[in-house]
Amino acid sequence: MMESAASKRHLWQSLPAITLVALALRIVAIHFLYTDTWNNFREHLLFGFEVGRIARSIAAGHGYGNPMYFETGPTAWMTPIYPYLLAAVFKLFGTYTRNSAFVILALNALFSALICIPVYFIAQRSFGRSVAIVACWMWALWPYSIYIASAFVWETCLSALLLAILFLWTFHLKENPGRWSWLGFGLLWGLSALTNASILAVFPFLAAWALYPLWRNRQGWLKPAALTVFGLFIALLPWQVRNYRTFHKPIPLRDNFWLEVWVGNDGHTATWVDIMAHPSVSDKELAEFVRLGEIPYMQEKRRQALDFISQHPGQYLVMSLRRFVYMWTAFWNLDPNNLEVEFHNPANVYLTVSLTVVMLIGLWQALRSARERALPYLLLLLFYPLVFYLTHPEIRYRHVIEPEMIILAASGARFIISELLRGFPELARLVRRPA
Repeated sequence: MMESAASKRHLWQSLPAITLVALALRIVAIHFLYTDTWNNFREHLLFGFEVGRIARSIAAGHGYGNPMYFETGPTAWMTPIYPYLLAAVFKLFGTYTRNSAFVILALNALFSALICIPVYFIAQRSFGRSVAIVACWMWALWPYSIYIASAFVWETCLSALLLAILFLWTFHLKENPGRWSWLGFGLLWGLSALTNASILAVFPFLAAWALYPLWRNRQGWLKPAALTVFGLFIALLPWQVRNYRTFHKPIPLRDNFWLEVWVGNDGHTATWVDIMAHPSVSDKELAEFVRLGEIPYMQEKRRQALDFISQHPGQYLVMSLRRFVYMWTAFWNLDPNNLEVEFHNPANVYLTVSLTVVMLIGLWQALRSARERALPYLLLLLFYPLVFYLTHPEIRYRHVIEPEMIILAASGARFIISELLRGFPELARLVRRPA
C-alpha cells in the first residue's frame, strides 16, 4: 500500500507526465476552439492574420509577400520562420483548410506543452525541485497557455518556448561557459529573432549577465562575447541580405514598427489599439497600402505617428502609462467590450492580476534571498515589454515571458503558503498529518 502511494506521488511529480498532461489538455481544447481560427471572416483573416496571408503566398508559389488580401508584392512585415512553417502546413494539408487548422494548432499545442521542460530546469536551478514541480503544473493548467495554443495561429507559443530555452541556456553559461556553447547561444538568439523580433530586446542584458562572471574574474570575456555576436550575425545575415536585395535598403528584421506605433497612438483612446487604423481591417487603409506600396506606406505611418506624438506629448505619456497598466492587469476601462477580450468575461482581468501579484511576491523574495539569482528575471520583466508600452500591448504579447513569470509565481505561492502555515499552527499540523 505504501509502495503504491509512493509511486502515485512519483507520477504526479514526473516531468514527462506533466508535459503529456499539458499536451493532452491543449489537444482537447483545440476540438472546442479551432473555429476561432478556421472560419471565413474577411476571407480567413483570423487564420493567422498577416502570417496566414504570407504563408498562403508562399504555398501558392508567389514568394514571401502579400501580407494583405490583395497581391501587394514582397514583404518584410514578419520575420520568416513561422510564416514558412505555416506555409509548409498549407502545402501539405491545404490552404486555409480545417485540416491545416488542426495541424498548426496541434503544433502550437506541442510547443506550449514542451515549455514544461525548460520551466522545470530553470525553476529547479533557481528555487529547488518543489517549486519546479509546482511551476510545471501551473504552466500545464494555466488558462492562457491552453487558450493561446489551442485557438490562435501566431508565433506566440514557439516564441515562448525559444525564449524559455534561451533563459535556461543563460543559466547554463553562467555555470559552464564552454566556447561552443557561446556560439550556439548566439545562433539560437538569431533564430529566435527570426521567429519574433521582440525577443531580441533582452539579448544584450541576458548575455551581459552570463558574461559578467568572466569579466569579474578576468577570465577573458571578449572571445565568448565575440562568439555570441558572431552566432547572432550568422543567423540573421541571410534575412538581412534578402531584405536589402528585395527593397534596396537595410531592413534589420521587420518594416512595420511605425504602423504599430501609429495604431496605438493616433488619438484613439477607447481601446488599447485602434484596429480600424490597420490595413488588415480597414478598407481605407488597405487601399492606401496598395496604392503606395509597403515601404512608402510604412514611411507615411512613421510621419503620422511622429507628428501626432510631437503635437500631443502629454497624451502619449498618459497612453504609455495606461499601456503599462494594461500589460500587467489586462484592464483598460470599464467598457464591457474591453472586459470581454479572450475569456469573454472579467475573469480575464482577475487571472492576469493574480499572476502579476503572486509573481511580484516571488520576485521580491528572490531579490531578498539571492539577488544575483533573481537578476535575469528582473531584466526580462523590465526590458521585454518596453516596446509594447511605446506602441500598443496585447495580452498575448506578454505570454512570451509568462513561463518565467509562472516560475516566480510558483516561488511566491510557496512563500504565501509557508507564511499561512506559520501563522496558523493547527492548520500546519493538519496539512502535515500523514494520510
